[in-house]
Amino acid sequence: MQGVFCLKIVKKRQHSIVFLHLEPNFTYTTMNKELIGRKFFGTGMLYLSVLCFLSADFIFGRPPVVTDLPILAYLLGGIVGVSAIAVLINSKHGASAALFIAVLILIFSFLIRYVPFFIRDFSFETILRSINAFKTLALVGGSLIVSASFFRDRGDDAPPFILPSSTVHSLKVTGIVFLSIFLMISGFAHFRFLDFLAGFIPDYIPFHDFFARFTGVCLIAGGVGLLLPPTRFWAALLSGIMILGWFLLLHIPRFVADINAASDRLGLGESLVFAGILFVLAGMSEKKVMD
Repeated sequence: MQGVFCLKIVKKRQHSIVFLHLEPNFTYTTMNKELIGRKFFGTGMLYLSVLCFLSADFIFGRPPVVTDLPILAYLLGGIVGVSAIAVLINSKHGASAALFIAVLILIFSFLIRYVPFFIRDFSFETILRSINAFKTLALVGGSLIVSASFFRDRGDDAPPFILPSSTVHSLKVTGIVFLSIFLMISGFAHFRFLDFLAGFIPDYIPFHDFFARFTGVCLIAGGVGLLLPPTRFWAALLSGIMILGWFLLLHIPRFVADINAASDRLGLGESLVFAGILFVLAGMSEKKVMD
């Protein structure tokens, strides 16, 4: 639909023919990144929703454990699972579905279970040791980014409702800020907890300390790059490729080695979700780079 639309404009505005002639190819390239990202995001979120049933807890963002409300965990996990499917299949309801995911994680993971912890003890050391709280915010922000991406769709794929462009932009910017903060804090944590991170790397990958530091630098650079529009595309794309590499080289082998390890089960889904979010953002940011 977008390619046809651009061709019509070419006929009416001959003076713009060179610019608009390139637009169809660019559009499909951009949308491919967004579609791939949505599939990663939807698959990862669906997997994490299944873990909610297995653990009888709402585990998004790894909040402090609550074991006495399994019914609520099943209900919330089910809602996230259905919403994840809508994003995964690229439904026109994907925008609403991703917003639902963002709201549920914000309320039931961050506000109810993390905020009281920060009120009791807030310091830089607490921030580094409570990285999962910022991971929770990043999941919220990433879901907002995915939701905003659906409002770029046209024709039959467009959402059934329209939001003002300023609102869509606010969703995207809020998501970028949350995601950027998480990446930068994660990068600093690579240096503060170097021994732990180095030990987390599989034996078949050499130079553990070097790669722990190097990926920490990459996370900090990626977080800063996301905040700057001129570098946002490359920051999102390269960070997404890096995290997808972790999913393939780190999290899958660790999961296969011990499928009952709770941390590794979560890491498998979380890494795929974050790779998807970053690919979606790269697709959304590519147009400005090309222009």
